Amino acid sequence: MSGTEGTLNSEIREQTPVTAADARLGVTPSRATTIVVLVGLVITVSVAWTARTLDHNNEHRLLAVQTRQAAAVLSSTILSLQSPLSTTLEVETATGGSTQQFDRFASTYVGPTHPFMSAILWRTNGATWQPVSQIGATTLMDPSSSQATTVVTKASTGSFVVAPVPANRPRRIGYAVGNSTTVIYAERAIPANRVVPVESGSAFSDLNFATYLGHSTDLSAMATTDLPLNELPITGDTDRLAIPFGDSSLTLVTAPRGALGGTLSRALPWVFLIGGVLLTTGAAIATYQLVRRRRHAEQDAVTIADLYGQLDGLYAEQRSIAESLQRALLPQRNPSVLNLEIGSRYLPGTDDIEIGGDWFSLTQIDPRHFAFAVGDVSGKGVAAASIMARLRFTIRAYLLEGHAPDVVLEMCSRQLNVNRDGHMVTVLVGVGDTETGIITVANAGHLNPLLVSDDNAEFIVTRVGLPLGVAPSTYRATTIPMSSGAVFVAFTDGLVERRGESIDIGMGRVSGAVVGSPETVDDLLDCLTGTLAGGGASDDVAILAFRWSGTSDRPGSRSTRHETVS
Repeated sequence: MSGTEGTLNSEIREQTPVTAADARLGVTPSRATTIVVLVGLVITVSVAWTARTLDHNNEHRLLAVQTRQAAAVLSSTILSLQSPLSTTLEVETATGGSTQQFDRFASTYVGPTHPFMSAILWRTNGATWQPVSQIGATTLMDPSSSQATTVVTKASTGSFVVAPVPANRPRRIGYAVGNSTTVIYAERAIPANRVVPVESGSAFSDLNFATYLGHSTDLSAMATTDLPLNELPITGDTDRLAIPFGDSSLTLVTAPRGALGGTLSRALPWVFLIGGVLLTTGAAIATYQLVRRRRHAEQDAVTIADLYGQLDGLYAEQRSIAESLQRALLPQRNPSVLNLEIGSRYLPGTDDIEIGGDWFSLTQIDPRHFAFAVGDVSGKGVAAASIMARLRFTIRAYLLEGHAPDVVLEMCSRQLNVNRDGHMVTVLVGVGDTETGIITVANAGHLNPLLVSDDNAEFIVTRVGLPLGVAPSTYRATTIPMSSGAVFVAFTDGLVERRGESIDIGMGRVSGAVVGSPETVDDLLDCLTGTLAGGGASDDVAILAFRWSGTSDRPGSRSTRHETVS
C-alpha cells in the first residue's frame, strides 16, 4: 500500500493547499489517506461479512431444497415397498386364503434381486395368529417372539407397519400389511456396514446423508448412510427432515459435500478482503452477480409455476379424453325389452386421470329372454380398458350363443391370467325371463346385487366364485324369482367402498338409500348416485338396474346416462 499512499499524498498536496485551520485540525494528506484506507478496510470487511452471510443463507436454502428432493425420492421408494405387499394381500384375500396362490404371487417380489428377502403369510384362528406359509430366506424376526405378535396384531388393523429387526440393532427392516384375518409380513435387508452407494446425478449426489428409523439420530437407529460410520453423526451446516414411514417415520439428516451454490459464492468474501482498493468495483460486480442470480431464480420459479399450470391443463385434457374413451366403450343406449324398465349409470372416479375398467351391458337374447353383465377390471389404463372391452364382447357372444351364466364364467376364466395379463376381473353375469320374472345369475368375485320391492331392499346371496384371471374355475348359478314391480340393481365397488371404512357400512348405505325411493328406475338411480357418489367417488362407478313389470304393456327403455362426479 506504500506506493499507493505516496501517489495519493502527492495528488492531495498538489490539489489541496494546507491552511492554518487544516494544521489545527490535523487534516494532512497522510491522515486523509489513512482515513480513506481505514474506511476502505471497514467497507471491505463489511461487504465481505455481508457476502459471507448471503452465501451461508443461500447455501442453507439450497440444502433445504435438495433435502426435500431427497425426501421425495425416499417417499416414492416407501410407496414402492408398500404396493407389492398390498397387492399380495388383495390377491390372497381374493383367492379365499390359498397359500399356493400366495407363494406363487409373492415369489415375484422375494429373492436376491427382488425388493424383499423373505415373506410370511399369517392367519388368525380367532384367538391367535399363526404363520401358515413362508418363502425366501429365514426371517430375522422370530415368529414366536413378542415383537412378531405386536407387528402382526397392529397390521391386522389396516396399518402399514414398519419394524426394525432386531429392534436394538437392526440388520433388516420388516414390513407388514393386513386385515382382520390375514397379514403379509416381509423383510428387506439393510447393508451390513449401513453404507449405500450414491449414483452421480441423483438427488443425493451433492449431499452427505444419513437415515434413521424413528425420530432418534443415535447410531442404534441408523438405517443407511454414504459416510463411514466413524464420521457420524454428521456435523456442520445440516438439515433434518422427518418422512412418514408406515406407522413410524424415517429421519433424514443431510449436509452439503461442497458449495451447493458454486465455488464463486464461497470465494467472494476472500476476494473482497484481498482486493482492498478494488472494493467498490468488486462489490458492484458481486452485487450484480448475486442480484442476477436471484432474478434468475425468481424467473425460474415463475417458469416452473407456469409449467405446473400447463401440466394441470394437460391432466384435465387427459382426464377428458379418458372419460370420452370410457363412454365410447360402454353401451350408448340400453335396449328396449318387453316388461322391463331399464336404467344405467357410469360415473368416472375423481382420483385418477386414466381410463377405468368398470362396465355394464344388457342385451336381448330372444323375444322372451335377456342377458346382462356388470364387471370391474382391476387397475387403470389402456390395458385395463382393453381387457374390459374384450371381456364384455366375449361374455355377450357366449350369452347370445345360449350358454348359461355359470358356463360363460367358466369359459372366460380360462381366457385370462393375472400373471400374464396383469389384471383380474370381478363380474356378475345373468339371464332373465321377461314372462316369469325369473333371473339366473353367476358371480365371479363381484359384489352381490340388490333386490328392491315395495319398501324393502335386500342383497341377494349368490354363490361367489374366484375373480376371472386368478385361476381356471367352475361357478354355480343362483336363481332369483322377481315379483312384479321389483327392481334388480347391480353395481361395481366404487359405489360402496371408501378409504378406511368397512365395506359392510357402504353396503348398508346402498340398501338404505333406495328404501322409499321414487317409482321410476331412473329416479331410483338418481337417488343412489346423488346420495352415495354426490361428493365424488374416488373410484369409477357402474350401475345397471331394471324393473320387471310382469305385463306386456309396459315396455320401458331408458337411454344410458354417463355422469361426471364433481
